[in-house]
Amino acid sequence: MPVGTPRTQAGISIAIARDPSLVRTVRLVAAAVARRASPSEDLVEEVRLAVGEACAVMVSGLSGVVTEAPDDKVKLQMDIGERLYVSLSCASDGAVSYSTDAIDPWALLRGLTDDLVVTNRDGQTAVAMSWAV
Repeated sequence: MPVGTPRTQAGISIAIARDPSLVRTVRLVAAAVARRASPSEDLVEEVRLAVGEACAVMVSGLSGVVTEAPDDKVKLQMDIGERLYVSLSCASDGAVSYSTDAIDPWALLRGLTDDLVVTNRDGQTAVAMSWAV
C-alpha cells in the first residue's frame, strides 16, 4: 500500500467442515488475507502458520477423534484494520482449551501471535489472535 493511502477496513469469513484435508485451504486463505494487510513475508508466514495450527487443533481436537455433528463447522473470521485480527471458533466439549499443562495444543500459537485468547463457553471453543500491520 503506498505511503499516505488511508487504510480501509476489510475482512473475510469462511466456514469449513471438520475435515483435516481442508486445513490447507484455510492456511492459503489466511496467507492471502495477511498479504493484503502487509507486504511483510514474515508476517504472512506467521499468520499462515498460526491459523493453520489453530484450525488443525480445532478440526481434530486433543483426542484426534472428530465427533462431528452435521452442522458442526470451524468458522474463521479475519479483519484488517489497524491490526490484522483473526478468530476461529467451533463446537467443542471443552477438551480443546488453553492450558499450561504438559500437553498444550496452543503452545505454538503463543510464539507466533502478538496476543492469543482462547475461550470455552457454551459448548464453543474460540481462538482470537492479532498482529500489528
